[in-house]
Amino acid sequence: MILAKTPLRIPLAGGLSDLAPYASRFGGETISATVDKYVYVTVKDDLDGRFDVRYRDSHERTDAGRQVRHDLLREALLLTGLADRPLDVDFRVDLAGESGLGTSGALTVSILHALRRLTGGNVDPWSLLLEAAEVEVDRLRGASGFHDPAICALGGIRRLGYDGESVRDVGLDLAEGIVERFEDAFLLFYSGRHLKSKPSLDLLTSHLDEALPVLHDIRALVPTLADAFARGDLAGIAEAFGEQQRLKQRLPGRFVDEEVEALVARVRATGAEAQLPGGKISAFVMVVAPDGQKAAVREALSDLREVPLRLVQEGTRSVML
Repeated sequence: MILAKTPLRIPLAGGLSDLAPYASRFGGETISATVDKYVYVTVKDDLDGRFDVRYRDSHERTDAGRQVRHDLLREALLLTGLADRPLDVDFRVDLAGESGLGTSGALTVSILHALRRLTGGNVDPWSLLLEAAEVEVDRLRGASGFHDPAICALGGIRRLGYDGESVRDVGLDLAEGIVERFEDAFLLFYSGRHLKSKPSLDLLTSHLDEALPVLHDIRALVPTLADAFARGDLAGIAEAFGEQQRLKQRLPGRFVDEEVEALVARVRATGAEAQLPGGKISAFVMVVAPDGQKAAVREALSDLREVPLRLVQEGTRSVML
């Protein structure tokens, strides 16, 4: 049995500039980080000669990989040439899907990692992220870009660039101690709003030309945030982090409603900055409290459940059990 484990991610700046229609024309950039919440995929040969697949509350039994209903698994089986090898596959996640924390990208990376490891194939993270992007962006025409599989496969806090389907690690200078200070100032709260990304991102891409000025501003936040990390400027980091949310709310798509506006306003009233991650109204509220406002933020968001988390450096990993 192979167990693959891939971290989820928190976006900090540049998100949505990695979407294929934008990145292919203008190039995109993001800064994001992986966290200690994971997607797990186990794969082994099925002795009954069928595909036996379990995820969430679903259980599939089918004779061929081409008949698997789970889109990401089916396309990964076809991509790796394993659609005719009966397998037992199980998915588990630390946080529920449709959360805005990159679950789909992490799951695709984990599936491919497990399948490649099963056959003794290449499990280099750069190869895995490119294959995961092929599954999500090219084969499924999904509501995603190149960011999630890239950061989830590679791990750490990174500045990544996207030129069409080409992904590169731009590099990120970090002042001494700034990652620890940022992590100490960061809070995550669960709102429970699990909306789908596809309707929101379909609306955005169908109105791309009118969204370009805002998307250009979102991409321009990346060097601003990078400079703040290099200076060790936690207040500057928080400002760029919050500006990502303010800009996103100006885009065509399902990024804002009265509840989102109220949540962001409650956080900003404490002097902290908020962001709802992902390409839709997220199930989570991320907060950076640069001047010790954590107690005030917790009081302001006392109706939400706080989720403890830490940053992690490792990307996707696997073991043979």
